[in-house]
Amino acid sequence: FGTVHVLPPALDWKSEAVEAAFAKAELIVFEPPPDAAAQAEVARVVAETGRAAPDAPLSRRLAPEDAARLQRVTRALNVDAQALDTMRPWLAALQLSLRYVARQGHDANSGVERVLEADAAARGLPRRYLETPESQIRLLANLPPADEERFLAATLRQIEEDADTVDEMDDAWARGDVERLGSLLTEDIREGGPEVYAALLTRRNAAWTDEIDTMMRGKGRIFVAVGAAHLVGPDGVPAMLRARGYVVEGP
Repeated sequence: FGTVHVLPPALDWKSEAVEAAFAKAELIVFEPPPDAAAQAEVARVVAETGRAAPDAPLSRRLAPEDAARLQRVTRALNVDAQALDTMRPWLAALQLSLRYVARQGHDANSGVERVLEADAAARGLPRRYLETPESQIRLLANLPPADEERFLAATLRQIEEDADTVDEMDDAWARGDVERLGSLLTEDIREGGPEVYAALLTRRNAAWTDEIDTMMRGKGRIFVAVGAAHLVGPDGVPAMLRARGYVVEGP
């Protein structure tokens, strides 16, 4: 099931098909745990890896055009520019993205994983996780300097110029328009450059395909819920499973 990590609280996404598949599951699989302990681990790793060197504040690492865009975006989102200047580009990009979607009316507590995790706990279903919170943060923290700067530049442009894209993605996801959703998601991620695309998508998809392949050789009915970007296009998990000989219905 392709998920969205932050959603408007009023969006009703639980279809009969999703509920039926979830009800039959004997194991629920997510990316990292979405609980409070995981969030504490994220905060620890961010504190260790996300700060800029004292002699290399964020504002000095950007091209003039991107630095000017950063000022405009921080003003528009009411973000503390001085606090942001102490961050590495990847963390600044993440913080600005989260602030932007919050301003658009989205909430992490309404994200699919948070809802399904609570449902699984209430039903006493066992859970398994494909990643740890630390490994997920280090996907960005380990980017080479030029790639994290490009990642921030792409994020700034998208926030400033693609104001309707978040709502368009939500709409495509809610309608099950896989082709349109895949186009929007991969365009945004590819703008960050090939290393960002590989770090966030293709390498993870390959690792998850290995794990799903192993699980499929066992027993039981498994419900896997990961970000929708991982399930679309020629680099998605369904495509990788098909390449291994699996019959995959859907995207």
